[in-house]
Amino acid sequence: MSKEAISDICFALESAVRSDSEGGVTVSFSGGIDSALVAFLANKYTNVELIAVGVKGSHDIESAKSAAKIINLDLTIIELGHEELTSEAAILQKKIKLTQFEVGFMLPFWVASKNAKNGTLMCGQGADEVFGGYARFREPKKYTNLEEETKSLLEKIPNREEKIAKHFGLKLSCPYLSEEVIQSSKIYTQEQHIGKVGKEKLREVAIELGLSKEIANRKKKAAQYGSGSQKVLKKKLKYEIHFEIPFESKKVAESIKKATDPENEGWVESSIEGNIMLAKVKAQSTGSLRAAAEDFMSCISVAKNVLKK
Repeated sequence: MSKEAISDICFALESAVRSDSEGGVTVSFSGGIDSALVAFLANKYTNVELIAVGVKGSHDIESAKSAAKIINLDLTIIELGHEELTSEAAILQKKIKLTQFEVGFMLPFWVASKNAKNGTLMCGQGADEVFGGYARFREPKKYTNLEEETKSLLEKIPNREEKIAKHFGLKLSCPYLSEEVIQSSKIYTQEQHIGKVGKEKLREVAIELGLSKEIANRKKKAAQYGSGSQKVLKKKLKYEIHFEIPFESKKVAESIKKATDPENEGWVESSIEGNIMLAKVKAQSTGSLRAAAEDFMSCISVAKNVLKK
């Protein structure tokens, strides 16, 4: 059963990559299993350009260098200085209307799209949601539903990754989010996918498809941290606003904080005192501060509605 199930996922993923590999492909490349596997597969069918983006010496730059060497593909490295990174972040937020948090992790994707030489931009988006990669999925007593996570991402892609790709005249390719890959992944339970290190079945798929075990077994590092963009942007935050938000009980307040922290990490500092959440929202300008505050309150509202269900 296991070998056959892995083969089904292998077939679905390779088919998804092949269908988007009629012309040259540019891969937004971090050197982790997600982007490395699609680049490795696409190289069987077309010319592949790899682009890695980050600040000098960042995790993603070093990881991309070693992975590109292993899979024997040329790599374009774009290292951003602090001022350039801040400038690009401001342009991205203005053009695509993203939240502060989204800017942090979408910035490498934006820069890769801007510099792509091929008409198709392929990425590893969706691997963590479909195959259970995020560390929060492995937290004890943490509610996880990979199907809901995947559905939520599919709703965000058109207003985020797809908009960025279209802005630069590119076709977006997200092989992990193809219907065939999503359906084939359901052969396994989400517990089997998540396992002890995350994406355990995807790692088996990668090795079965011929990807180096060194890459297949690499641990995930979030895009905003791997590229170094989050650290730089946080240093540029000059404005802040404080909130005191009361809830029915301390338990509810703690639940709301736990639910909203991942969405606002880097932009919001929060703590709980009794049944009150104390929050400090930070931004680079008064305009972005207002947007960040609205985003934060929207997250609070969504979390409250989820708790009521």
